[in-house]
Amino acid sequence: MLSPENPNAFTRSPLDRAGHHRADAAWLEAALNAENARLVPFYQHRPFATEEGGAVAPGWLNGGAHKHFGAKRTLFLGLDVQSAPHFAFEVSDEAQFVDLGRFDDLRALGPRLAPDDLAMLGPAKSVFEWHAKNGYCANCGTESVIVEAGWRRDCPSCRTEHYPRVDPVCIMAPTFGDKVLLGRQKAWPRGMFSALAGFIEPGEAIEEAVARETLEEAGLVVTHVRMHSTQPWPFPHSLMIGVLCEVEHDRETVDTKELESCRWFTRAEARLLIEGKHGECWAPPPYAIAHQLLKTWAFE
Repeated sequence: MLSPENPNAFTRSPLDRAGHHRADAAWLEAALNAENARLVPFYQHRPFATEEGGAVAPGWLNGGAHKHFGAKRTLFLGLDVQSAPHFAFEVSDEAQFVDLGRFDDLRALGPRLAPDDLAMLGPAKSVFEWHAKNGYCANCGTESVIVEAGWRRDCPSCRTEHYPRVDPVCIMAPTFGDKVLLGRQKAWPRGMFSALAGFIEPGEAIEEAVARETLEEAGLVVTHVRMHSTQPWPFPHSLMIGVLCEVEHDRETVDTKELESCRWFTRAEARLLIEGKHGECWAPPPYAIAHQLLKTWAFE
């Protein structure tokens, strides 16, 4: 059960994943064609969306749509509270949808979609990207086949089972007294600053990864780590583990291979960042865990 304090987007899916149905081919076929089924298409990892009166929503289609539009892959997402089955499917041609809506980048859609919609679309994007990059068995090189309603690939030769990967990432806001350190990458829009982040390595505890990444990127020694929240982040398949960490001094040394620059912000400045009123700088939008980390520290 998700912590009630977790404020992050891509969490709290309204669907029961109902994993016990994934191996039932007859049930899945009936569910895909059911009258109450809801299917959302994807094209090149972009979900299909519709817009009406300025409101954006996933372009859910009726049961059987996967056949009409020529699905190349399908993924069972789960059941809603009315037991309506939800699926995502990939198509090879976007032209057939031109009069119905559009395929759009999920990162761009994120701030405009309802939380429930993000929580349903996120897993589909992650799993479809995993399929696109893992068509062959990593053990013997044989082309693998999709099973378990899209949630696994099996090798017909060596029988190895392959599951979608999740990359754990620590994302942290280092603090010293009444200041927080944020960094920026050169490729980011002008004025954008965010939390520091890095992948957790094999054999490394979360706290150890936080300390290592903070030292590598900013030359700061972590003295205390406080867990904040987690967020599945489908770009492409990360699990963001958010923390607030205290450091022993404010004399940062920026690794310019990782970051363009870093900057200390006072608590008052951090509040302006969150409210979009800083003037010179801005923070990631509310659907990003970096925003929630900064917000917690700024207003605690």
